[in-house]
Amino acid sequence: MPITHTRRALAGTLLAAPAVTQPASAQPGWPRRPINLMIPAAPGGATDLMGRVMAQAMGPALGGTVVAENRSGAAGAVGTEQLALAAPDGYSIGIGMIGTIAVNPHVYPRLRYDTMRDFAPIGLVAKVPMVLLAKPELAAGGLRAFMDRVRAAPDAFTYGSAGAGSNVHIGMASFLDASGLKMVHVPYRGSGPMALDLVAGNIDSGMTGPPAALPALRDGRVVAIGVTSRHRLAQLPDVPAIAEVIPGFEALQWYGLMAPIRTPPEILARLQAAAAQALREPEVLARLTDEGAIPEPMTPEAFWGFVQEEWTRWGGMVRRTGLRPEN
Repeated sequence: MPITHTRRALAGTLLAAPAVTQPASAQPGWPRRPINLMIPAAPGGATDLMGRVMAQAMGPALGGTVVAENRSGAAGAVGTEQLALAAPDGYSIGIGMIGTIAVNPHVYPRLRYDTMRDFAPIGLVAKVPMVLLAKPELAAGGLRAFMDRVRAAPDAFTYGSAGAGSNVHIGMASFLDASGLKMVHVPYRGSGPMALDLVAGNIDSGMTGPPAALPALRDGRVVAIGVTSRHRLAQLPDVPAIAEVIPGFEALQWYGLMAPIRTPPEILARLQAAAAQALREPEVLARLTDEGAIPEPMTPEAFWGFVQEEWTRWGGMVRRTGLRPEN
């Protein structure tokens, strides 16, 4: 299937990515107006949580206001393209995540952004395990029983995600690849809408982050049968890690902050400092961990290296599984 970079071209691009163009000039007195933080997802999921928590915490550190703005669609491509095309003046930043940054460029051949050329890293915010949910009748007996039922009826059961190529789609595709199972993918415009449809009984199963999973579990109409971290979650201690059944399995969502590539370095430095300060605040850390996230602040350089590693890992998974928007 089409890949946006050859391996040789990618290697050169990765090394040069953060400085391929000259930055714009900084504006005196920045910020003079609100900064938009673009969230490439619908309200209600982990991506929305990360964006809103960071927007609220970074505003005071910057001496201004950071406004969270949802721009969902096309597995996050709509909001991510908007960020890439925004003026590099420090008034546009956004959430970069595994789906939009490390996976979609390998799945969608005509994206209007290039991960390695269009963004400047601010820093990693957190990693988030995913939760595998299913209807009670399909979940009865736990994860092994679920897998046995699905294995006995290939492509007879559905699973929902936040969109083709989204974080949770990749997590579920990775689980299916590791287990040898076959299911029918039903994409949505975010984890929130997917969880609502799963609770309503319109799909058989789904994978999502704890912020969308925990509310969906409250009335018992769906059941959590596995988590994608190597260990069980404190919020769901009775739910096994998928690694307990498939040794070595792990698939984590991750969320970072990025800016358009030509953002002036002095503004970028202030954004980086504000994000780092936010992730030292006890209330921010508590809000993230309460929702199942694992805060993991990184320097911009370490974050960029991590992005490169994820690009390689998930690009390989896309090629191996033949993942396309429709599956």
